[in-house]
Amino acid sequence: MTSTQAPETSEPSDAPSAAPTTAPKAVTAAGTNPNTSKSIAPVPEEATTPTPTEAAPETAPRPRDGRATTQPQTPASDTLAPKITLAARIAGIVGVALAFLIVLAWFPRGIWNSPIQGIDAPAHYYFIRELLEQGPAKALSLLPNGGYYPPLFHLLAASTVKLAALFGVHLSVFTALDVVWITSSGLLWPAGMLLLCSYFLRTATPITRMVANLLIPLLAVASASHPFHMLYSGPLIAFGLASTLLPFLLYCSLRFLDALTALIHAPRGHRLSAITLRPLFLTALSTAATGLLCVAAHPRVVFTYALLILPFILTRLPWKFILAVFVLMIVGAGAFLAFMINFYPSNRYADPGAWFHTFVPTKTVPEALWTAFSDHLSSLSSGTIGGNPVAGAFMFLALIAAVIAALGFAGNRLRDGIALTLGYAFVIIVYVCSASLTGAIPNILTAPWYRSDARTVTMFPFVLLPLLAFGLSCVERAVTEFALVKASPTRDALGIPDIRSAQHVRGNGTDDPRIPSSLPPIVSAVVAIVLVVSMTAAMVLTQISNPIRATMSEEITRNASYDKPDQYEQLTADKYDAMRRMVATTGTRAAVISDPMNGSMYASTLFDANMLYPVYNPQHTKNGAIFGEVEDAFASGDSRRVLDTVCPVGGDAGAYFLAMGPQAASLQLFTFKQQYDPFHNEDLIARYVNDGTLIKVDDYGNYGDHAKGWALYRFVCGN
Repeated sequence: MTSTQAPETSEPSDAPSAAPTTAPKAVTAAGTNPNTSKSIAPVPEEATTPTPTEAAPETAPRPRDGRATTQPQTPASDTLAPKITLAARIAGIVGVALAFLIVLAWFPRGIWNSPIQGIDAPAHYYFIRELLEQGPAKALSLLPNGGYYPPLFHLLAASTVKLAALFGVHLSVFTALDVVWITSSGLLWPAGMLLLCSYFLRTATPITRMVANLLIPLLAVASASHPFHMLYSGPLIAFGLASTLLPFLLYCSLRFLDALTALIHAPRGHRLSAITLRPLFLTALSTAATGLLCVAAHPRVVFTYALLILPFILTRLPWKFILAVFVLMIVGAGAFLAFMINFYPSNRYADPGAWFHTFVPTKTVPEALWTAFSDHLSSLSSGTIGGNPVAGAFMFLALIAAVIAALGFAGNRLRDGIALTLGYAFVIIVYVCSASLTGAIPNILTAPWYRSDARTVTMFPFVLLPLLAFGLSCVERAVTEFALVKASPTRDALGIPDIRSAQHVRGNGTDDPRIPSSLPPIVSAVVAIVLVVSMTAAMVLTQISNPIRATMSEEITRNASYDKPDQYEQLTADKYDAMRRMVATTGTRAAVISDPMNGSMYASTLFDANMLYPVYNPQHTKNGAIFGEVEDAFASGDSRRVLDTVCPVGGDAGAYFLAMGPQAASLQLFTFKQQYDPFHNEDLIARYVNDGTLIKVDDYGNYGDHAKGWALYRFVCGN
């Protein structure tokens, strides 16, 4: 955390200091007057051999403008500045620590030693178990068909189990998943958002940073958008981890853009110097490293990254670079489309309006917009004013910050404000399309995120919190710059006058119309107080009254329970006991075939059973062709075909069939659920029993009426 507060060499010091006795020199092209419009970004001069006069220490004050001056005394505030800076860093650490406690307090207690019952949960537990049993070499082929699935989260969970075992502690895959999620969401996420927001606070005073450092981590864990929604929906833990790491990538990328811009605008003689190349190399290296880490967590986060970083590229780089970026994006989109066509064959690719034909909007447009402006703190569907006044307060904060950025109180950082507001608009458009709209254009815009709003909702903190930090920084600037800003001889790398580094000499020079005047001091102070008080109130109230976040925790706990009113749900106490009895009979090596969507897929996670369908979507590509072959053979009614297909799967340990009722209602979102219909077709099962293809080994019908037809059968495979 200390690195986030270190003063940047390209930014003015936060601590007030006495005016220098000599004005700093600026290197310009062809001797151009630095006060003209042709001036170039200042570049530090190369070291030269000092003349005797320059080398000699001054023994008397140097005259300025023909008048004698006295050496200014060091103000007392200079001695306090380091202490305030340290306090700002400590505030950041305290903020992250409090955010961790909030995440830990929110975490559903019912999933420490039992599985989350979600549409994606069995797959994640299965991947962790595969890594534990087969080692890291399995990381690139986690899917049951041997296909690639982002392995980073599962590698971390498996490593947690192994590390605990070294100390004699046994962790289940459930606990390991929980530990990794809590650590990444409670520590990495608020720390990453603090780092990202520190970029937009880099010219703020230590006192302002101290306030922001405490508030930002807590506001980062206030929104239900992330990380809580990722555990609630799916859970989408792989994409969630990638989103948690994304702030670090965005911060490194912004620093890289700074270095690249400085190189582009540097005088020709200085472009190949260490002053410009070294930061470019270091920031490029850090960007590449964090980018690879995010891709290892989940490649689709690249689309979120592109959406968030694009506004900064548009507002900073020359048109040739922007054109190159767009060409790169078009090539990437083409490669993505080619991948989808080959990996997911379909006859609908030429008709975007027919994509995602099963999609059903989850919100109306007003509800989606309210979610976007309130950072998903509440929803219109839950009642008046979003069902929660805190959501309205946060909406007010977001709009105020956007207005501050748009009005240009940022001075030479106006482009940051434009980029942030533009990024906010991009996110709103994509989210509204993913949650509320149908048709060809929404399908194309949201395809990278699987069309659902479950992933696009994670983007709001990425634009809202930096916008709040930027707005706070701008208001603080307006408070300190209470007089009209005069023309500045110093300009940044983009040729925009730098207000902070300007030497304001009242009565001399000419006003530069490109530099906006500050707000009146009273108005500035009032706005600053309103912003700080509002952010503080929002931070406190969102931890006290946060109905969406609380509901998510309650529903996850309820879903993890085996005590269900619907006995046909994924996992109930009766199904748990039936699968326990099944494994006692089959062992862990025999292949067991069943409809995974009736909950049988949890047998792999709970009891290490060798389920042919350990996840609800094993895919029929690569070596997963056997899945489709078994389904087709079982549906055919041909006993010989069934045995010829199934028996080789079981090998010497044998093959079994588990009948355990219909598919769970909570899994009906799966588009291809009909492929498993033969596995709960009672007439077909009875036919195979009558012709001797299946032999009943155990009957589980004694659990009640809902368990009628539950039984374990063995395929008659030779011996």
